[in-house]
Amino acid sequence: MPIERADNSHERPLSGLLDSIEPASRLDAMSTSNGSLSAAENVVVNGVAEYYWQNDGMPHDRGRVIGWLIISDPPRQSTKELQDRLGVDREAIDRVADQLVPANVILREEGADGEYYLSMTDDSWPNAVRHVFANFPEFHDILRYGLEVLSDAPGERRERTIRLERLFGFLAAEIPALLDRYERQTAATAS
Repeated sequence: MPIERADNSHERPLSGLLDSIEPASRLDAMSTSNGSLSAAENVVVNGVAEYYWQNDGMPHDRGRVIGWLIISDPPRQSTKELQDRLGVDREAIDRVADQLVPANVILREEGADGEYYLSMTDDSWPNAVRHVFANFPEFHDILRYGLEVLSDAPGERRERTIRLERLFGFLAAEIPALLDRYERQTAATAS
């Protein structure tokens, strides 16, 4: 759920983020030699972190892990590399892995001495989107059942349920087709 704001910053809360670095730095996406992030990498990593904070309330350190895994080179990063590069605690990395490995957004490979490696693949984000929307049909069924059992409920109570049932019915029907269309377009572009 988005974080409440008193002003209109919720409309495009991340607009202007790229303005925080010089255009020449945008082209320099290579990491600095000391393990820290370049200015361009910081904009992406912190932008992803801010996006997740504003939209899901995810702590920034976890969002930074996701942001770095999106752009990291090499794609496969150890927990130690993530800690050193991003300055985040192991707990933040573990939480990201616990949340995103089951959804096939991030791949986890075990290493030695409790170390493990995380990476994203080309399928990571389509998997994430599918995972998020996979249960919409079931939620729609629950709302549809709610309409049946609340058939005699007062108007406002029933109207809230009707609005949600319509929304989730629409999403349950339309999103799979949208994702299928995306996959066909991706396959056609790759050919």
